Amino acid sequence: MLVELLTVLVLPCVALLLSWKLWTQYYTWSDSGSDIALPPGSMGLPFIGETLSLVSQGGKFSSSRHAQYGDVFKTHILGRPTIRVRGATNVRKILLGENHVVTSLWPQTFRTVLGTGNLAMSNGEEHRLRRKVIMKAFNYEALERYVPIMQEIMRESVQRWCGAAQPVMVWPMAREMAFRVASAVLVGFQHSDEEIQHLTFLFTNMVKNLFSLPVKLPGSGLSNGLFYRKAIDEWMMNHIQRKKEFVLQGGDSGDVLSHIMNTAKDNGEKLSDQEIQDTVVELLFAGHETTSSAATSLIMHLALQPQVVQKVHEDLEKHGLLQPDQPLSLEQVGRLTYVGQVVKEVLRRRPPIGGGYRRALKSFEIGGFQVPEGWAVLYSIRDTHEASQIFSSPELFDPDRWTPETSQAPLARYDMVTFGGGPRACVGKEFAKLQLKLLCVELTRRCRWKLAEDKLPDMKFLPIVYPAGGLPVIFTPIGGKSQPYDRNKNDFLHEKERTRDKGSPVLCSVSFEKDINVAM
Repeated sequence: MLVELLTVLVLPCVALLLSWKLWTQYYTWSDSGSDIALPPGSMGLPFIGETLSLVSQGGKFSSSRHAQYGDVFKTHILGRPTIRVRGATNVRKILLGENHVVTSLWPQTFRTVLGTGNLAMSNGEEHRLRRKVIMKAFNYEALERYVPIMQEIMRESVQRWCGAAQPVMVWPMAREMAFRVASAVLVGFQHSDEEIQHLTFLFTNMVKNLFSLPVKLPGSGLSNGLFYRKAIDEWMMNHIQRKKEFVLQGGDSGDVLSHIMNTAKDNGEKLSDQEIQDTVVELLFAGHETTSSAATSLIMHLALQPQVVQKVHEDLEKHGLLQPDQPLSLEQVGRLTYVGQVVKEVLRRRPPIGGGYRRALKSFEIGGFQVPEGWAVLYSIRDTHEASQIFSSPELFDPDRWTPETSQAPLARYDMVTFGGGPRACVGKEFAKLQLKLLCVELTRRCRWKLAEDKLPDMKFLPIVYPAGGLPVIFTPIGGKSQPYDRNKNDFLHEKERTRDKGSPVLCSVSFEKDINVAM
């Protein structure tokens, strides 16, 4: 009896202690050829590491450890030993070290769920060539063509918010709006309201399962993510088949997907169905997730600071752009200096994602500590912004810090890294900023808004920044009671859908000839 008791109780304890000892020794290892020590930090529990703390603590996970350990610390998250860094000097070394010090790394769950046949997951020469193709879709001429479609979607969304029962939950509505833009402009698909809501639901649930352990068990985050990815793929099949036939017949609807497929055809290359599916998912994921986060933050911060809205109003009035139905050009948007300052401050104060992953190609030093070869390196965007010495009172939302006379931009090249930098800088950053500027304009000249609860809401930080309670907002149209939005009146966005040839794909409502851009 005693022997059995010892077997049941003692041996598992011994095995646990041995595992802990081996775990600790293994992750205090450093390159034997280097005298540089590993950074301080904790590797957490055996095999699990600190992943559970990352998921439960969100943004506080990194900020609390930076407060405890400094600009560089070690941890073990998402199945990998990781060095996390903040600060302009350290971030610069990571971003400019692409392909010779570090290389792109995505957590295994990201690679498994999002697929590998796309720009984000490619490396080296393959990445350079794919990036070159996609960047053509986001040049000035292409953005100029996208403005009418984007403005119409923004206008429709704001009118719907004003005409809906109040308060409106902005976070889910912003996701639908951003998804509608990404679907129309990036991949050339249009959908009914019901389809948009369903697809937003699928993407939301796929994305929220990305930050999980790479363990495929029933009910695990990875299994759930793959379930929703499969549902998205099934939805895409008919759209992609029609798009392929359209491109083979010489069609070009001007969206990014058409551009990628036409470039491959012109080069004598054949994209597999899986590559096309992965590309569509990438475009929709990158094109709406981060933008919807930033759009929600913009609405939130302006609701809390009516004096900023008043300055936006003055900026529009100065350039004769206050009329609600007045169409905008890219050149006109570019002249709205203060609107640009507002967008820049939103992206500084509330960057949608917390950081970027890389893998060390060789052992190197950063911030006085060693990064072992093969370890993950995660540069912190939000923590770098908050810890910067360049920005006075970085915790405050202050668009005036970006005025031409006092702008800190020249000094802040790597103190503000919302869109990354180096060879993997976000190719869609101008597209994203343009969406936010158009939203700011449409909101200011169509309505007034305030938070249903006059306080800053609790924020969640994984997988992107968003308000925990959905951000209830009360919208009041300028000039009285709003009218329900009429899809059939002066709505060129839907005109092509009503009049198109039934044998052609449902594509964007403007004839494009060039390309677009995504955030990677």
